[in-house]
Amino acid sequence: MSNNEFLQGVDYPHPFDELAVALGSSATRYLCILSPALDHAAFDNEELASALSALARGSRQTQVRILVANTSTMVNRGHRLLSLARRIPSSILIRRLDEHPDWTGQTLVIRDRDGVLYKPGGSGSDGFYEPSSRASTERHLVLFNELWRHSVQDSNLRTLNI
Repeated sequence: MSNNEFLQGVDYPHPFDELAVALGSSATRYLCILSPALDHAAFDNEELASALSALARGSRQTQVRILVANTSTMVNRGHRLLSLARRIPSSILIRRLDEHPDWTGQTLVIRDRDGVLYKPGGSGSDGFYEPSSRASTERHLVLFNELWRHSVQDSNLRTLNI
């Protein structure tokens, strides 16, 4: 599977998970993830955690932003990306998104300004992957940034000091 070809009908969670790793591995500035619950099947894997760790440690300007509606499963079960965010809180941010009229439950992974992976809410096979489309990426980034502005800190995501 080429990293530069447009793919339609991407199945979730696989190969969605592999395409998310491809975007994370090729990011140079930032990666944004929007997901209802940051599903373990798609997002809790060593390859993605390693790619995001490398990105976050790459420079002071790099950043990973993750928006999740339901944080309870990842807090209760544990999650590699949550552990990573707790270790590198200045570069990897996870926030909770409460209901918003512009968000219909879709899942997004956005790389820099030219790569997007998308799954509509409620569907497991209608996703698409555009690894080199500035126009599509910009549209999705505008939505992500709007949702980010309406997101909140979730105290359940912080490290507990016992």
